[in-house]
Amino acid sequence: MIASSSKTQVMEFANELSSSLSFVSSSYLSNGSSSHNVPSSTGYEPGANLELLSLSKLSGSIEKLLVDAEYDYSDADIIVEGISVGVHRCILAARSLFFHELFKKGNDNSVKEGKPKYLMSELVPYGRVGYEAFTVFLNYLYTGKLKPSPSEVSTCVDNSCVHDACRPAINYAVELMFASATFQMKELVMLVQM
Repeated sequence: MIASSSKTQVMEFANELSSSLSFVSSSYLSNGSSSHNVPSSTGYEPGANLELLSLSKLSGSIEKLLVDAEYDYSDADIIVEGISVGVHRCILAARSLFFHELFKKGNDNSVKEGKPKYLMSELVPYGRVGYEAFTVFLNYLYTGKLKPSPSEVSTCVDNSCVHDACRPAINYAVELMFASATFQMKELVMLVQM
């Protein structure tokens, strides 16, 4: 009786989480591995996929901190192309040695009112990381999921263009690669290269 009840609870948990599995079937996980097994409500292996389902739920929940204004608990701002992007230093520091070192030494001169502010132009003085590339980078940092290129850099006005040699697409790819390398996210460098 207890085993049946536990199995039912696991099945309910799996069904709830499977609705949030947008990336499991074909994308790469944060640790660089890939998964092609999408659990179904029939034939579910509780031990094998429960951790993956939990990670998916965690990823979706943390993504809310980045994309949902209702969950804006950011404690720092990074200014990219004049746009203020709210970030959570604990998440950036945990995922990137670059940000860990940056936040460890502090930023006293930028704290005037409230949150510390960092200028992208000062974080990467010898290169350029645009807003589109930074938001995709940041989303990966928070979720472990690589989002598709934004429409601003992946839509061409020329219908005959294959878009693998357009300046916006190339700039975006270079900026994303530069951000990934500069901010020491080796797994994202590999994903962008692919």
